[in-house]
Amino acid sequence: MISAKNTVVFSGGDLSAPLQRENVEFNRLVMFWNGETPGQSYFVLRLRVRFPGGEWEPWMEWAKWGRNISSSTTSPRRGNYRMEVDTLLADTKCEAFELGVEAISDTQGQKPRLDMVGATFWNREEVMPEVKSEWTGEIQVPPRSQMIQPSPDRRVICSPTCLAMVFAYYGRDIATLDVAAGVFDYGPEIYGNWSFNTAFAGSVGLSAFVHRATGMGEVREWLAAGTPMIASIAYGKGELKGAPQEKSNGHLVVITGFTVRDGEEYVVTNDPAAPDAETVRRLYRRDEFERAWNHIVYILFSH
Repeated sequence: MISAKNTVVFSGGDLSAPLQRENVEFNRLVMFWNGETPGQSYFVLRLRVRFPGGEWEPWMEWAKWGRNISSSTTSPRRGNYRMEVDTLLADTKCEAFELGVEAISDTQGQKPRLDMVGATFWNREEVMPEVKSEWTGEIQVPPRSQMIQPSPDRRVICSPTCLAMVFAYYGRDIATLDVAAGVFDYGPEIYGNWSFNTAFAGSVGLSAFVHRATGMGEVREWLAAGTPMIASIAYGKGELKGAPQEKSNGHLVVITGFTVRDGEEYVVTNDPAAPDAETVRRLYRRDEFERAWNHIVYILFSH
């Protein structure tokens, strides 16, 4: 088990034991997993929580995912907590969670193989301590634009386009629209399900998880180790100068570095909403980017 303050990853022999984390406080949680789903096999994903002083809540089945099936989520509601696509939202703080993954074989007897499962969790009101780092530099991630894709959905495939860029960085050249098809959530009909994006990344031979980072210092440390970060942002008109979209309620970009110009620090990104690959590289003032960022990232790395 790999464990941080707000992200836990179970792998190897841990997968035969209860996938629990206790003595924590959270009201938000995102589950993730990596594995192989040959043929029409798939995983059924469940989770349950416990509130302080109470018993375990009933299991909540919220998703089924397989690389070759029509993967989908539901958004079940239970009293003072619910799932919204990929995120558990609770009105009050929970003190424990347990993750459940059921492997469903296909009619040919092909069974999924689970390599890793985990969750990132946090309190919405929590101010997280910053990791100190002064690293500057840039990782060269091959650029891709979602806007040049021959698809009517090209404006809403920022997440799989970011995945495709990082895949290429790790030497896996997969067509952007093939990635989009692999991450699509047939429940709400979206491409931006965080859990499904990391599951697809795991299915192509990478390790991938969702993480709520403490801040830019932690991002610097990952970049210094050669690991690009896919970050979730949202901003209003004029709030992110230089962005190809004047505003966005939800968008994904690849953070590739940090640089200083004229005494001002900038976050270097590959922004897939650029009109072409030549203009994907974008510099955003760090203070503006931090206000737009919700601290959620996808972390992908090669074995």
